[in-house]
Amino acid sequence: MKNSQIKKSNYIKIKNKNANDLLKLLSKITKKENIIDKKKKVINDNKYVFFPISENIEYRNNEIINLIGQKFKIKIIKRRGIEKPNYKNKTLEEVLKNRLAEYLINLTPSSYDIIGELVLVDFDRLNKLNLNESEKVKKEIAKAIISVNKNVKTVYEKKSEIRGNFRLRDLKLLYGIDTSETLYKENKCLFKLDVKKTYFTPRLVYERRRVSGLEIKKNELIIDLFAGVGPFSIQIAKNHDVLVYSFDINPDAYNYLIENIKINRLNGKIYPYNLNVKKLIKPSNSLGKSLKSKADRILMNLPEKSIEYIDIACFLLKPKSGILHIYQFCEKPDSLKNAITNVKDALKELNWSVNKILESRIVKAFSPKSDLVVVDLLISRN
Repeated sequence: MKNSQIKKSNYIKIKNKNANDLLKLLSKITKKENIIDKKKKVINDNKYVFFPISENIEYRNNEIINLIGQKFKIKIIKRRGIEKPNYKNKTLEEVLKNRLAEYLINLTPSSYDIIGELVLVDFDRLNKLNLNESEKVKKEIAKAIISVNKNVKTVYEKKSEIRGNFRLRDLKLLYGIDTSETLYKENKCLFKLDVKKTYFTPRLVYERRRVSGLEIKKNELIIDLFAGVGPFSIQIAKNHDVLVYSFDINPDAYNYLIENIKINRLNGKIYPYNLNVKKLIKPSNSLGKSLKSKADRILMNLPEKSIEYIDIACFLLKPKSGILHIYQFCEKPDSLKNAITNVKDALKELNWSVNKILESRIVKAFSPKSDLVVVDLLISRN
């Protein structure tokens, strides 16, 4: 690149003896606005110090720059900036600014799922682009995601909706190492899992913290009907001296559940089973017989179909009273009301009823038309 083409940056030029005082002043008055460009090196030539000004600062009309000029004798000069080789960009926009056109940056995903060293991302916003352009943009965004997340090594694109009994989706490698197994840390617990073989979402982190932080009595018998790799079961058993029976139909999830029980220090005890919970109510099922009417609390995190398993919950709960945590996808705008009505109607058919609604909340928006809703209920047989 010719010297005439080198982009120069704005710098605050100040005498060396005043440099530290300038930094002290900035630390007091700049909490929201970064005047100094952290991507570039501060230059010192023994007589003067040159502080790079952030590119988003219009120094001529900036109150802070004017204030500095009142306190110290400074000049704003232009000179070639020296980039910090180890600087980590903070946002996707920072990284992509010089790689993609502005209209393409506006199409970048608003969020993505970070699971250990992996990222799963949805590119719905890029659907209007032609295939070749779309693939190039996706790869640049994937590189940028790795750039701003120091622990991430792999980016997968979500290529399908969640489907099937195992709740899996198709994934396509965009950038990085094609290793779908990872170790994920959440609420002081570790979870080993494979994103291609098991269902897992980091978006329920606060919900799992909420449930595991409830006032759960010692020695409660808790049943997690759709445990997956164990995020609810393990966090509850870590915080409470309880017995948890954890079920999942997916053999891969079950194997990871066993491994995750081993790698976490638990106060309670977890009994894992690779089983379709519908089998528990069969007269020939000995496990079902032993658990019948014994559970104090049941978790039903299968929002697509949880209502279809209410009979299993009623079979397992203590008939005098038991607590049910049930997750559903419900239509807006009355998603909470719909969720409660669904449960009440299903219980009524089984001769059970709601004694008390302990909690009802929208966990997150699921789609433009529906919410993921959780209802915690105290229920009993009539």
